[in-house]
Amino acid sequence: MAINRDLLIVMGGRLATAIIGLLSIRFATTYLSPEEFGQLALLLMVQALCGLFFINPVGQHINRHTHAWWDAGTLRSRLSQYGYYIFLVSIIGTLVMFFIDSTSIEHALWAAGAIFLNVLLGTWNATYIPILNMLGLRGASVLWTVLTSASGLMASVTLMQWYPVATAWFFGLTFGMAVGVIGSGMRFRGESIRSGHKQCSESFLDKKTVIAYCLPLAVATGFMWLQLSGYRFVVESYWGLAQLGYITVGLTLAAQVWAVCESLAMQFLYPYFFKSISDNKYASGKQALSDLLNVLGPLYLVLAGVTVIAAPLLIFLLVDEKFSNALLFVMMGGSIECCRALANVFGNAAQVTRKTKSLALPYAAGAFVLFTLLFVAGINQADTIWVGVALVSGALVMLAVMIFSMYKQVAFVLELKTWLIGFLGMVTLCVSSYLFGKLNDWVEAIESLGLVAIAAILLTFLILRKNESLKRLLQVRLSGESVNDNC
Repeated sequence: MAINRDLLIVMGGRLATAIIGLLSIRFATTYLSPEEFGQLALLLMVQALCGLFFINPVGQHINRHTHAWWDAGTLRSRLSQYGYYIFLVSIIGTLVMFFIDSTSIEHALWAAGAIFLNVLLGTWNATYIPILNMLGLRGASVLWTVLTSASGLMASVTLMQWYPVATAWFFGLTFGMAVGVIGSGMRFRGESIRSGHKQCSESFLDKKTVIAYCLPLAVATGFMWLQLSGYRFVVESYWGLAQLGYITVGLTLAAQVWAVCESLAMQFLYPYFFKSISDNKYASGKQALSDLLNVLGPLYLVLAGVTVIAAPLLIFLLVDEKFSNALLFVMMGGSIECCRALANVFGNAAQVTRKTKSLALPYAAGAFVLFTLLFVAGINQADTIWVGVALVSGALVMLAVMIFSMYKQVAFVLELKTWLIGFLGMVTLCVSSYLFGKLNDWVEAIESLGLVAIAAILLTFLILRKNESLKRLLQVRLSGESVNDNC
């Protein structure tokens, strides 16, 4: 019953956040011109640099030890020390944004200020809320996730009435982050006080961990940033802000669909996975990774097919007419997101063995292929479709190298029948995308949405029905499941 309750809470929260996220795309494409959307892409690029290269490696270390530190009563004290590091990273992001903004000094100052606040507040938001979820406080985690998204959208839309520019939209999103930080931070501190947490002299990070775990992971996430966001600077240089805006709209739309499903999986399943590997035993880590792969892998293949077949529907419903040419990039975005999400799951082998340096090679290989193709296309003044080809090629190479590299560390076992269902479902949906023409009205859109939803639900049912891997994952008891989780 507790598992069903948790699943309903997480699904309800993700549904609400998904609706808000999709509305955000609609409003952003309505208010912002292609050039301003390109400027927004650059702001998000710097934000991603701070998040992936500087924050993510340390954040993964915190995730790895959340349960142990909570049980020891030291988590709150260690996070207080983490705050100094977050502030330093915010300063770095500010300087980077100031120097890459080539519009004007005044604009660069506003953009740099927006990055400072967004990285500072966004990191705390992405720290407190997942920790509440990791500890089994599902209701509180979902509540502040939804309030973050809702208040951010309202603030952005309000600012658009006076300043319809990318920086104003970004400031609005930052306001939402602040709301989430205040609420989730208060809930976390309250729970830690009730659990008897006290100040301690132990650091949240030591030299050995930095050298052996964080720095290798930072190298890997640095290459990941190049592949997922860093290319935008090259696109802006060769094709201009307007074309970057069109490309980013298509890829963002696909990414938003994936964010809904991937975050649902991460919120619900990852706490069980990290708890399973917290004993540092290879056997339990191998089983947990195999189980995670056999649940999420086939589902991600189905989602890739759903993204491709639903691309015209997504463009019709969620994007302003001036961005309608982004259709092909939504389809390509489905492939890119599938490779990225699958690589993230396979990459958890490095969490089991703590050999995070092994993550660098796959992302380096993907980034090399991507930038080689981008520069060749840019120098030859090729059509922007080659940007999509470069992105898909880099993602496929990255995934192939990731699977090979991770299997050498942890010999995970894949359930072939479940993966075959996912693969055939993906192929069927992609082929069926040719049946969709241009949508003319809302009736056609609703009918198409219904058909896609039915197909996705049936395939999900086939994958999860009698799935032993899912059952094993859910048998793990989380540290905070006995805590009274009243929102």
